[in-house]
Amino acid sequence: MKSRMLPLAGSVLAAALACAAPARAATALFDFENQPIFTETPFTMSAAGVSATFSGPADVDPGAFGISSNYQTPTGFTYRLMSVDFLTVGSAFGASGSTLTISFDRPVTGFSVDFALDDPDHLSTLSFSTNAAGAASSMGALTPGFRYPEGTLSFSGAAFTVLTVRSDAIDFQLDNLRITTAVPEPTDLLLLGAGLPVIAWARRRAGARKS
Repeated sequence: MKSRMLPLAGSVLAAALACAAPARAATALFDFENQPIFTETPFTMSAAGVSATFSGPADVDPGAFGISSNYQTPTGFTYRLMSVDFLTVGSAFGASGSTLTISFDRPVTGFSVDFALDDPDHLSTLSFSTNAAGAASSMGALTPGFRYPEGTLSFSGAAFTVLTVRSDAIDFQLDNLRITTAVPEPTDLLLLGAGLPVIAWARRRAGARKS
């Protein structure tokens, strides 16, 4: 009878966790507003307890990847979705086809990002892939009164830690990167903490019977 305490304790804990509330979703926003203009990759930003490192390819001058602003010149840029500061990829040397890699310090389950493509002819796409087989692409849309196609690219699926973004445009801009991470509910942690001593006790009882 007592020898059955260990599997019984494990079953009770598993059932309790199965009935616990699902994990909460936590969000973090990277809007590039706290980075100095012309900051070059690689650089790391933190938001809501999540760190993200933005990196360009090793064979492209880092100056091609940096923080820009709608107000850095008298005429400025005219992007509908870009806020004051944003990340420009590939513009310094017209490095079309360049890739931006974003690495997160914890698993991410979804994201959305505003983008613009330096392609007035509207022939280019922005695409992304994750290290968990997620992928999609978009051409954005040309809005009357604005020169560049813009849009929002989003994804939700298998958790990932690396997001790769690329475009065949001369350059592209990213802003307002919102990412979603899973956070365990406090009840889950309490159940786990309460169950571990039960399992340890059952193991000690089982060991005492064998001796």
